[in-house]
Amino acid sequence: MLGRAFGLSSNWSYFSEECDRLKMVFSRLSYPDTLINSTISRFIVVKASDQPVPEAPAVNNELDPVSFVLPFKDQASVDTVRAQLKDLSQKIQVTVQPTSVSHKIKRHLKPREVKPSIVNQQSLVHQFQCDLCDAGYAGYTRRHLHQRVGERKNVSSFIGKHFRVKHSYVPKDLTKNFTTLKKCKNTV
Repeated sequence: MLGRAFGLSSNWSYFSEECDRLKMVFSRLSYPDTLINSTISRFIVVKASDQPVPEAPAVNNELDPVSFVLPFKDQASVDTVRAQLKDLSQKIQVTVQPTSVSHKIKRHLKPREVKPSIVNQQSLVHQFQCDLCDAGYAGYTRRHLHQRVGERKNVSSFIGKHFRVKHSYVPKDLTKNFTTLKKCKNTV
């Protein structure tokens, strides 16, 4: 990006403005300020003197290395990442090591569906409380409570009739209106 900014800038003041913009962008991306400043300084020294600058001093091995997990795709990818991290380690003077695992990255990025707590509850005494009025109902089911809640929306059920007659609609989600009073081991 520095090379592109330098090539497109017609003088040093424009290039300096572009460097300031790049500093701001990479700072917002949480790059270390020392890395940003040293990279820009080295680039300017190279362009000003037209001579290569010696490499940064060797990485200080007294510090603990920084490790992070990467999903393993193939060996070529791992080799490429290792080479890039070696260059980064030299620039920031901290050892950065990748640790590859064979997990798919989509497993970590996939949003998990949050299921209501009533999904796995069965054989219990439950209570319904209308959130629009004081109507209530207590009942027992041996099946999963989420199945019973689904049935309660029907026209023939007490709760379904209540919503249609008293409130002229049935909410799509009744799970928040149900609470578990007692978990039973045997049939009542």
